[in-house]
Amino acid sequence: MDNSFFTLFLISNIILSVIFCLIIAIKKGLKKQITVNTQYHVSMISLLVLVAPFIPTHFLGINDLLNFGASSSILTNTQSAANMTETIFQSGNWQQDFSTSIEQSSYKILDFILFYVWLAGMIIMLLATIISNLRIYKIKKSLKAVDHSELSMLLTTCKEEINFHKKVVLGYSSLVKSPITFGLMKPVIVLPKNTPMLSYDEMRCVLLHELVHCKRKDLLINYFLGLSRIVYWFNPLVWNFLHNMKTEMEITCDYAVLKKLDEESQLKYGEVILKFASQAKQSLPLIAASEISSSYKQVKQRIVTIVNFKVESKQQKIKGSLIFIAVLAIILSSIPSISVLAFNKDQHSFSEQNVVYKDYQTLFHDLTGSAVVYDTKMDQYMIYNEDESTTRYAPNSTYKIFSALFALENEIIKKEHSKIAWDGTLHKYDNWNQDQDLFNAMKNSTTWYFQHLDQQLGKKKLQTYYEQIGYGSKDISNDIANYWMDGHLKISPVEQIDMLKRFYKNELSFDQSNIQTVKDSLLLEDFNGLRLSGKTGTGDVNGESVDGWFIGYVETADNTFFFAVHIKGEKNAGGSDAVKIALSILEKEGIYRSILLESS
Repeated sequence: MDNSFFTLFLISNIILSVIFCLIIAIKKGLKKQITVNTQYHVSMISLLVLVAPFIPTHFLGINDLLNFGASSSILTNTQSAANMTETIFQSGNWQQDFSTSIEQSSYKILDFILFYVWLAGMIIMLLATIISNLRIYKIKKSLKAVDHSELSMLLTTCKEEINFHKKVVLGYSSLVKSPITFGLMKPVIVLPKNTPMLSYDEMRCVLLHELVHCKRKDLLINYFLGLSRIVYWFNPLVWNFLHNMKTEMEITCDYAVLKKLDEESQLKYGEVILKFASQAKQSLPLIAASEISSSYKQVKQRIVTIVNFKVESKQQKIKGSLIFIAVLAIILSSIPSISVLAFNKDQHSFSEQNVVYKDYQTLFHDLTGSAVVYDTKMDQYMIYNEDESTTRYAPNSTYKIFSALFALENEIIKKEHSKIAWDGTLHKYDNWNQDQDLFNAMKNSTTWYFQHLDQQLGKKKLQTYYEQIGYGSKDISNDIANYWMDGHLKISPVEQIDMLKRFYKNELSFDQSNIQTVKDSLLLEDFNGLRLSGKTGTGDVNGESVDGWFIGYVETADNTFFFAVHIKGEKNAGGSDAVKIALSILEKEGIYRSILLESS
């Protein structure tokens, strides 16, 4: 079923948490086999996992991210098939809708609550980030430029040592306890003003460390880590991963500096880190800045690394590269599974060239949706809303065209003998509370009739048929009683057109007499030499129609036009509303004017 963005986001969090556990296990298990840099680079590419929930597999509209109830497949798979709104034909007005309302479940209400809790948490985290950045702004305002020629000369020498030529501002501030670096476009290194003067060698260590951060653009990574904490504030595994990555960032920076130092200076470097460790504890960390020293736990890890420092061997580098590639493959292969947008929308690839894009927005009013019309003689598509026209949705009652065809093909029913006795179960509509034949059932959209046909055919054979004809997602893996509305079987408007064309021309290899029988059951109007055939379907939630289909075709003396209209909205988005839009489009294009419009 289609769920809200946040529900799917929670599901993706479970998946990405499992992937993080796998990556952490790989890193710990192979710690002695890979280099410090490989550990950090693996963490770097692992950030893709955090981005994955927001990576669409196709171009998606932002409005659909927070669309909690406008999709037809909002109906859960625990609802009975009879809970679907159906369009029935009564007193000649086949536009009329009769619906059974589905009350929104407590699960959905909980989903809303959790979504807003998540939003509240993000707002709090965002405020904390803003406050942190304001502290950086204050530090920048309090900055006193270094006017010491020897220190300026040392800065230049250190930049040359690491081959970094971008301009860097160096200054003092009384608002910092240990050296920090910030600024993406214009890097700023800030030294604590009240700290006892460092020796030349110690200051060289400090400057090399901060310049390496600037060169590697670690400040940009800091911003991304901060953003990830905002979005994933509720996920302790992500927080732990981000914290460890921050430590790895500092350790790899240490390694880059240690390679430039002799053995004596390496020990001096460790002493500098320890010197600022106690000072760092007295102040809150700055999210968007890199600091030479922070928590004791992090410092301990860094000191151990410094003491055990060895230049990586060629063999370690090769092993590290292979492990990096393996982890990258795991991450890339997992992205489609993690992507919320991939879950939320199933897109059909449409590559037809002969397409004219239309603007029918005024006909849709406040509803979201799409319309596709196909001119057989011109071999041309007219499409409104390209993205929506290739997005798959539950077919609702439009699937009954093929349910009937499959039953006829297997002789479960025949044209002259299609009656099924009513079992006495009372339904909301009087039209359903009686014996039904195919023609009445199609007109009344009698759910129990088509459920009976499907059950007689059997799930296995039904699945084979959907795969054989290539119907949308071809997935009826859930309950056979409601697969057509639970979000497993889905089809896009352009695919509806393709299925109708193949059905109409009998390119599906079914018996022609069975095709004709279904065609006869779909006939809605025969007027002035024009024949309108079609099927509707509607979803109703909490008394409001939120999803509607109208698909079919118009036969003229020398041409056949196929059409599919799909709509969704918070209300007034049922099958009858889709009918009105479709008829307006057919009239606008000079294809057909309904008897209903003639009489109005």
